[in-house]
Amino acid sequence: MLRNISILLTFLLSIFLLPQTASSQQEDDLRALANLSELKVYFDIKAASAAKLEKRLIWINDTYDQVRQQGLKATFIIGIRSQASFFVTKGDEYIDEEEIPTKEKIEKWLQHLVKRGIHIEQCGLSAELFDIDPQDFFPELTVVKNSYISIGGYQNKGYAYVSM
Repeated sequence: MLRNISILLTFLLSIFLLPQTASSQQEDDLRALANLSELKVYFDIKAASAAKLEKRLIWINDTYDQVRQQGLKATFIIGIRSQASFFVTKGDEYIDEEEIPTKEKIEKWLQHLVKRGIHIEQCGLSAELFDIDPQDFFPELTVVKNSYISIGGYQNKGYAYVSM
């Protein structure tokens, strides 16, 4: 009998506490976004593998959806640099054969994100460092001479910086 009462009390407590937890999580978003009409973010992607780059693009897409669901304008810039540069090229000569299927998914994600109005930049310094011809990048990308300048410029224009 005592065991049944304990189970019942645990069940009832969980019913009453779960909605409070969910609403407090929602309030956290509302507090961060209070009095905003737009969220401006520069995502700096330096992923060293195709799988990591794809995951970050998915997260950015999900974040875009969540911001829009809150009723805000989402103005996002994606900067790609370092080893992530290998996975945003037209040909497959810069990557290992087993990464080709994921690279194809990355290209589709980039096309989707550009259609949503997200601007995507490729760092020219990284292209130079890794000996990637600027003409080899997907057409969805704008190759900039130096992404450090872009990062600084966008931060001065009010963009938040998110390192990925």
